[in-house]
Amino acid sequence: MSELNLVEKVIALEGVELFKALTPDQLARIASIATEVSFAQDKTVIEPDRPMDGLYVVLDGGVALSRNGSELHVARQNDVLGAWALFDNDPMPVTARTVEYTRLLRISREDFYDLLSDNVEVTAAVFSTIVKRFRKMVEA
Repeated sequence: MSELNLVEKVIALEGVELFKALTPDQLARIASIATEVSFAQDKTVIEPDRPMDGLYVVLDGGVALSRNGSELHVARQNDVLGAWALFDNDPMPVTARTVEYTRLLRISREDFYDLLSDNVEVTAAVFSTIVKRFRKMVEA
C-alpha cells in the first residue's frame, strides 16, 4: 500500500476529534508534519516505561490499550494514541499493541510545537478542543 499524499492525510485528520475545530488549510499544515508508520500484528506501539515524543492517529487496523494485563480499549480508525505526549513528557501507564496490521499517522512533539509557534490560529483551535474535552469529562 502506498503512502498517503497530503490530501489523503488531510482527509484522515478531518475525522479526528482533537482536530475537529481546524479548517482544511490548518489541517494541511498538520498533515505536512505527519508521517505514516505501519506495524505488523502484535507489535508494541506504546510502552508504559518509555516516554512518548508524539501522538499517533489510527488510519486503519487496531491497537489494543491495556494496563497491567487488562484490556481497556481497542483504538480504531480516527482514534488518537498519546495526545498527552504533545504536552507531557511523562510516560503513560498503558501498553498499546497492534491487534492486526495497522497504519498510523505520527506527529512528533517537536514538529507540532514548531507548527504551533508559527500558527496562532491552529494553537487556539487545538487548545479549545482540549479544554472542551476536559470540561465534558469534569461535568460527567
